[in-house]
Amino acid sequence: MATVQSLARSARADARFRQRVKERGGEVLEPSWLGSDKPHRARCAAGHECTPRPSWVQQGGHICRVCSGRDPQTAEAKFRARLADLGATLLEPKWLGNHKPHRMRCSAGHECAPRPAGVMQGQGICRRCVGCDPQAAWDAFRARVTGLGGEVLEPEWLGKDVPHRVRCSAGHASSPRPNNTRRWGICATCAGNVPEVAEAAFRARLKELGATLLEREWLGSDTPHRVRCRNGHDCTPRPHGVGQGQGICWACRGRRPNVFYVVADEINGVVKFGITSGDPRPRLGDHSRDGFDCVIRLVEGLPGDVALRLEKTILAALRDAREAPVRGREYFPARVLPLITDLVDGWTKTTPTPVSKPVQLSLNIAA
Repeated sequence: MATVQSLARSARADARFRQRVKERGGEVLEPSWLGSDKPHRARCAAGHECTPRPSWVQQGGHICRVCSGRDPQTAEAKFRARLADLGATLLEPKWLGNHKPHRMRCSAGHECAPRPAGVMQGQGICRRCVGCDPQAAWDAFRARVTGLGGEVLEPEWLGKDVPHRVRCSAGHASSPRPNNTRRWGICATCAGNVPEVAEAAFRARLKELGATLLEREWLGSDTPHRVRCRNGHDCTPRPHGVGQGQGICWACRGRRPNVFYVVADEINGVVKFGITSGDPRPRLGDHSRDGFDCVIRLVEGLPGDVALRLEKTILAALRDAREAPVRGREYFPARVLPLITDLVDGWTKTTPTPVSKPVQLSLNIAA
């Protein structure tokens, strides 16, 4: 039997949900509260009848599958229109879903099977046309190694993400992954990616800059290391960035991070959090073009190192919860969103200096 307290909580949640839908121009059609994770009948601003879950709407999610492009019929229609623009012919007799490969024939006559979600995000439809065909990739890899003065020692193609034995122009034996050669080159030693070589180069660069390494051991090229710059500021640069000419100290560059944001890709169910400095619009624009067009939290004007410490705290909490990123360091499945927003809200409420823009929900920045 429901207690007075639980009924009161439900009433407050129902009121917040109805207010949120109303703010977006919609209307809740459900006569009573069913629960935060239960679909509720509603009508969006465009007149579509839909059944959003209150928990998702309160976290910044769309209320309407049609308007957000997640409705199957809408997604299929957009996919077919995109194929027509590209001159491709759909061979699949029926819609299989946004993330299922669909057989088709590209404008060059090649049969392929791309995923609609990828096509709608700007990915190519044909592996052969974009150079992902195994034979084409093998030829391109060998040409790349030869062009760098190296020699491929592997007798056959093993796959773009599998190490292949090569010898670089300096005579070092190495095993690069073909997919990484354009960014990292073919030789870990020459590129400074061998741990001992990378650490020595990092220490030498810090010495040139008059900085002191505070870390007791090498953590890896892409992991922040505690450093004290020549002006006495404690900072945490990544060795890889320092080796590419980036500065080591945010304070000295006048670009200390003071913005924290959380964005979501609703179609693929992924959230991303991060920090930046100054005007966040360029960074948010980059994420929007990558499909993360729903801003869940945007907190500006954070003092000192609050943004950096908040980011580290969230990463630590996700590790403790045994949640692994779906890509990179800060991209996670949408199920972790409540944990992230709770930490953000808790930190920003106790920030000693008021933020210039506290929390903004579902800000569409696609434009």
